[in-house]
Amino acid sequence: MNTKLLLILGAVLGVLLLAFVLPHSEGPTKGPDEMGTQIAAGRFAVEQAGVRLLDESYTLLARPEGGYILLSQGEIHAPDQTVKLSQETDYGRDYAPSSYDLTAESKTGRQTISARSAQSGLVMEARAGLVHQANTIKDAKEIALLDNNVVSHYAVLLLALRAGALKTTFTAAIPQLLVGLPAKAEGPEKVEFRSGDEVLEGTAFRVHIGDTAIVLVEREGRLVGLVNETQGIVAFDSAVLPKGFAIIEEPGQEGSRVGIESEVAFPSGDLTLAGTLTLPASGREPFPAALLIHGSGPVDRDENAPGLKTDVFRQLAEALAASGIASFRFDKRGVGESGGDAASASRADLLDDVRAALDALRAQPEVDGGRIVLIGHSEGAYLAPIVVAEDPKIAGLVLLAGAARSLAEITRWQVETLLRLQGASDEQVSAALAQEDQYLAFVKGSEGEWDDYSFDELKRSMPWLTEQAASALVATPLSLSWLREHYTDDPQAWLRRVSVPVLVVNGGKDLQIPSSEADGIRAALAEGKNPEVTIRALDDLNHLLRHHPEAPSLTYRHLDEPVDARVLDAVTTWLKRHFVD
Repeated sequence: MNTKLLLILGAVLGVLLLAFVLPHSEGPTKGPDEMGTQIAAGRFAVEQAGVRLLDESYTLLARPEGGYILLSQGEIHAPDQTVKLSQETDYGRDYAPSSYDLTAESKTGRQTISARSAQSGLVMEARAGLVHQANTIKDAKEIALLDNNVVSHYAVLLLALRAGALKTTFTAAIPQLLVGLPAKAEGPEKVEFRSGDEVLEGTAFRVHIGDTAIVLVEREGRLVGLVNETQGIVAFDSAVLPKGFAIIEEPGQEGSRVGIESEVAFPSGDLTLAGTLTLPASGREPFPAALLIHGSGPVDRDENAPGLKTDVFRQLAEALAASGIASFRFDKRGVGESGGDAASASRADLLDDVRAALDALRAQPEVDGGRIVLIGHSEGAYLAPIVVAEDPKIAGLVLLAGAARSLAEITRWQVETLLRLQGASDEQVSAALAQEDQYLAFVKGSEGEWDDYSFDELKRSMPWLTEQAASALVATPLSLSWLREHYTDDPQAWLRRVSVPVLVVNGGKDLQIPSSEADGIRAALAEGKNPEVTIRALDDLNHLLRHHPEAPSLTYRHLDEPVDARVLDAVTTWLKRHFVD
């Protein structure tokens, strides 16, 4: 999903790990006045691209016996329903969390999350229907509890940082995800922000939580605004800033760009798609060039998706330009400046778009049509060999986080691997894989799209399916035809037809594509008598091409860091050796 290769825990696990997996608490039995003295209160609004996602009213009380209690009520505005939230968090005198309960009520039922400080660490639990999951954060001395659905937790974090009760490096407990992530805080520093036409001054802390960068802005001792830079989310205290909130950026804050960029619009069937042509700033024309083919989901030309900023292709384009190589990257259909509908796109549609983008790149006078290479990442590494096998004019192929086995086999591996990492028993793994096999069999034998099937029809193929799980399947951002075409395809058959030089880069910490797939790609190319194959298996590299020294994780890390320099060096060195004069 997004730039990640599709992880269909779909009917097995993914539908159980709901967007708002949330506790057992019925809420406080006492009113706020009986609990302590109010020291802060407000109403946070959360928006993304101008769309309201969440409203939360909170009160922070100082307990008579010491410590603090945070109470809040909120509403998540989902497309087809409103989810009501209620939470209570208890803190010690040093703002260390001792207990937490969050309840979410929706039309599909109650979901809960809780956390308790125990001798073993911070114990977190999530319940949704009959599903119960738990995890413990052990050996963490500095913990800040930061649930994804509770903005007021950041108001307490700000107080803890200001009071010196929390060090600048700490562990962020994310109960919604049942994980603890390394975090660090920088600041404070002065900042200007705008609310309507008014320009105001405040102070800001920049907080890095795993791969997420968040800016906290305070004014007169209280949190008034928050910007999640990684996901493009803005939160503000509407009681103080009724006209909204936006940080005034410094000129040139994004840094310099390498190369000369221009916008290119091109047709793909009845659609018009848009992309960026990046040319080296110097050198002799026409340049060798690369067409960048994205991973799955609604991603733009830079491989960014709603809520996930990776910038993989922007950084790759800059590295190529610095090496004397042009590149073309484009918004997928239905994303950014490109027309069409991303959710209904089949794999065949995406292949047509790649072919159209290739034609557009060849039409550029600054590009040498005889030295064009395809670079595919994740799903793009499935699509690129097909286009290369069909088009003898393509000069080379680069596969980043690619696979030799079909997507059906890869998703089955993902299910088993994730369950093993979570400590599931052999019996639990076998049961989950049996369900996954039923799901895969349904998709392979399906016709049409998800909307063509009723719940009863789906349940006949997958007897364990609940209405809630079925709704999650139908709501997937990938069409049924996309899944079916990938699940029934044989990638090795296409690889055997590739005769141009190939570079394969896979990561040892990739939990979506095992690094051993590079061997399968090599074997398929060898069967096709391809002598020009270079394999780079990089340790400590995750699926989004970041250096990842920790244990493998599906909670993406290090996105606030650049693409691993080893990847950029491997690609540019290989391309220069083969295609740069």
